[in-house]
Amino acid sequence: MALRISDLLGVSNEQLQREGAFDGFVDLDSQFHIDPFLLRHTKTPEMKDSYERFRTHFKEVITLLDHSTDSHDRFFKEAKKKLIFKEKDDIHLGYCNKSNPGKGIGPGLAQNIATDAKKIVDAGVKDPAIFELIGLLEEGIGADRISDMTAKIIYTDLLVFSERVARNLKMKTYKKRLGDTDFLIPYNPKTGRSIVMIPKDVLRHLPVALDWDEIDTVCSYNDELRHRVNSMIGKTWKEAQAKHNKKEIKDAILNYPNVLKNLIRLYEEKKGKEYDFEQDPEGLLIWYDISKKYVEDNPLNLLSLKSIAKKDVMPVVVEICEKFKRLVEYGGLNELLYENGKLRHERFPQRLFYGIADSYCEANDLDISREPDDGRGAVDFKISKGYKSKVTVEIKYSSNPNLIRGFEKQLPEYNLAENTDKSIYLILQKNKFSASVNNVLKKAQKAKERGEKVPEIVVVDITMKPSASKMK
Repeated sequence: MALRISDLLGVSNEQLQREGAFDGFVDLDSQFHIDPFLLRHTKTPEMKDSYERFRTHFKEVITLLDHSTDSHDRFFKEAKKKLIFKEKDDIHLGYCNKSNPGKGIGPGLAQNIATDAKKIVDAGVKDPAIFELIGLLEEGIGADRISDMTAKIIYTDLLVFSERVARNLKMKTYKKRLGDTDFLIPYNPKTGRSIVMIPKDVLRHLPVALDWDEIDTVCSYNDELRHRVNSMIGKTWKEAQAKHNKKEIKDAILNYPNVLKNLIRLYEEKKGKEYDFEQDPEGLLIWYDISKKYVEDNPLNLLSLKSIAKKDVMPVVVEICEKFKRLVEYGGLNELLYENGKLRHERFPQRLFYGIADSYCEANDLDISREPDDGRGAVDFKISKGYKSKVTVEIKYSSNPNLIRGFEKQLPEYNLAENTDKSIYLILQKNKFSASVNNVLKKAQKAKERGEKVPEIVVVDITMKPSASKMK
């Protein structure tokens, strides 16, 4: 079952909130990231020197690259070494779970970054902020790697913060040695591995450097330069990211280093704000509490299927999918799929389904493993009993442009990888009529007529309507 840090450590979510600590998930991707921009304004006392520590690290990289004359000299090699960041497996933020240990920045990517940074430094731009913007310019660098990079640099500060939280909340601690210093920090009693706490006020779901709005003009210099740059990459950074890949943006910047200086200035002027954990507008955490409450208020008796589940889990998964459908269509769950009248990101109902399925299995004492693999482009949900009995579940909005491809290509590929022929395609339909949904249903019917094995298709109506007062 998915566990939050508070559950694992035997403290309340409210206690962690008072300490300013993030109550993330132990074994799931939380989709939050440490944003170096927010280090400037953190009110967490242990982090007061973190931003300067971050900048100092990259000032040293720039100094080394400035002295380098060849990619094989000791200055370049030392700079590259400082750009290698291994993900910390005791930080439960990004893409760290038992099946996906995360990425970090390895030697190959560090080589690319050092090579491009050298060109930028030689062009006369020596502000360490270029490394905060590296996610805009370098292929393979996204929010998760920016977070990993930042965490590695400020790791000592995070340990000091973790030690204070553990002390104040009287947690059981683990002695973690870093250099010549021992830190008493929380640990996972199931694995014995340390858990590093993260201050909430340095977290965002997308770092500021990757989040640009319409008013951020690409170039505010003379008309000739503005015309050239606008013709290459657009009028705003948001437009540039939408229309061009990172290589094209990087090439334009290397041709016109003043554009990068302009970008740095705009970045410095942006307003960084921590994630609103209370409202949770992206639904990155509330799915957990919602799923627990709905299961508690709307029990599902699966005990009659317990003996069947020992050999075939498909009936269990079908029953859970049908219950999920009833909760959405008649239990008011559909309203929670929307935020301010707009559908939440597709990952929200995927996580919500996971939480509900997970809780129903636990409530019925079903010995079934739930193995979500989100964040990597793999199947949304897999439920299995032993090695042979497996069912994959793919969840998509009807508006998803890959809806038909999901049926024709993705699910068959997932099933092949998981060595199963049993799957369910859960389609969340916003409009009463959907040509793409009808297309999927027709393709499924024709495949059945040809004697082919096709996924079970469950269409869930997620249109907004009054919720029923009770579920039966």
